Amino acid sequence: MSIRALIMSVAAAALVAGCGFHLRGQLPLPEQLQVIAVTGTDRDFMDEMVDALTASGAEVVDEGAATAILELYNVEFNRNVRTIDTRGKVTGYNLRYDVSYRVIDEEGQELRDTTLSLRRDYNFEPEQVLQAEEEEESLRENMVEELTRRIMRQLVTIAGLSIEIPTPGERASA
Repeated sequence: MSIRALIMSVAAAALVAGCGFHLRGQLPLPEQLQVIAVTGTDRDFMDEMVDALTASGAEVVDEGAATAILELYNVEFNRNVRTIDTRGKVTGYNLRYDVSYRVIDEEGQELRDTTLSLRRDYNFEPEQVLQAEEEEESLRENMVEELTRRIMRQLVTIAGLSIEIPTPGERASA
């Protein structure tokens, strides 16, 4: 590689890094979330969150060693009948994923308590049961990934929550 190509590569990397660009899944977490514990009852969702946090540079540890706790206290997946045909056979389902979580700092202060929901519809062909099961599983996995991305985007904003904004009267006297 020539010197010119090397310089151009370094310059391009610096420009991309300087504009705030991050690879998908690599959101910069606030400092207070860099050492975090993940708790909850849904192991699959917890594993997905641990992977996302690790990809963003966080160290996922046990509760005792954490500076923050991400508690996934309610994770529910539901499948409901959406449509039926004239013979009473199911022809469509509605999938719903709800995740309630809270973030607690090392002093026990609750930084965020939120519920996120996703809904997806899909058609069901009674003659193609295997394909329908695969489609449902794929939709479910996509929903978990989307909810994980939403939680990660919200975690990035937590640093701004701890900043106290002065009232107009305090600004004038400062």
